[in-house]
Amino acid sequence: MDLGTSIRKLTLGALAVSGLLLAAQALAAEGIKGQVLGGGAPVAKSTVTLWEASAAAPKQLGQTKTNDDGRFEVRAKGASKDGILYLVANGGIPKTSKAGGENPAIALLAVVGSNPPASVTINELTTVASAFTNARFISGDGISGNPLGLRIAAGNVPNLVDLSTGGWGKVLLDPLNSSMTTTMANLDTLGSLITASFTVANDDWRARFYKAATPTGGTTPKNTLEAMAGIAREPWADPKDLYALFDEAYPLQYENWLLYSHSFNYVRYLSTDPHFQPFVTGGVGWESFRGSAGLNKLLTTSVSQFAWNFGAGIDVIPQRYFALRFEFRDYTTGMPHYNTSSLHNIVPSIGIVFRFNRNRKL
Repeated sequence: MDLGTSIRKLTLGALAVSGLLLAAQALAAEGIKGQVLGGGAPVAKSTVTLWEASAAAPKQLGQTKTNDDGRFEVRAKGASKDGILYLVANGGIPKTSKAGGENPAIALLAVVGSNPPASVTINELTTVASAFTNARFISGDGISGNPLGLRIAAGNVPNLVDLSTGGWGKVLLDPLNSSMTTTMANLDTLGSLITASFTVANDDWRARFYKAATPTGGTTPKNTLEAMAGIAREPWADPKDLYALFDEAYPLQYENWLLYSHSFNYVRYLSTDPHFQPFVTGGVGWESFRGSAGLNKLLTTSVSQFAWNFGAGIDVIPQRYFALRFEFRDYTTGMPHYNTSSLHNIVPSIGIVFRFNRNRKL
């Protein structure tokens, strides 16, 4: 190796180190700006803490509170050149909450790595994505572990969620993955459970949510971050209970759902007039409800239930081979999932009746 080659390598190495030091200094000088959202609305007066994860205990670099719009700016002091940064938003007043007031059980997470975006959104989806990619490194609200593993985990977060917007990540939105996948639906379901815990849920619902999120042999979570970390460690533990909690928190909105009816009917004609024949009808069958719900309306569900119907109408017979039918029917079934009351769907219809027995006199 000649002297020139050695000098060039030393120079490049010095430039790389100085670049990392400058990046760390720039982060310390500028800090991180962003917004804390819950249910798509600001979370005011939330305490946002910037941490650095490494093999040692988590190191707090800065702390601030969000304003009324949920916005914050936290200064980073003493950030190392290769540390993995993450933000935790604790407590605050969610603008979407029916109860109002501060909620200490709110804990949202965004793992931003060593090169955070200019602006960071901390919300339910960043919490789910960060918890699942960093599950093995999370203890309480803290993150620590093998540096290589931390870098790999942090690098996977943007694949699931866009840290700038809090929306879907680049891999999930890739055309090869389509726009509707089970991964998106699962993330949406879990994010929706976090939303429900501080918006529409009561104390009993939250207690059951934390119980379903408790890992085997672990302690019961005290906030939404601990709950999501528990689910991420053992996603197979209580999926039935979690989906039941989702259904309870987000009951079907019938005006946004499609209804399919399938029935077998008996028709009784009330007249033998050759041109106008009124009738009554009744039958049994089933009705299927299909639609979407959740934080981003990505969870598609379908429910089928026993139903019956009755109605009346008239056949207008302009000639022997066919008739025009005008009809009203009331399709009746129980409310999906709970059957607490009856659901009536009165349907008017117009159709054509083909008459194959041309010689029959009605």
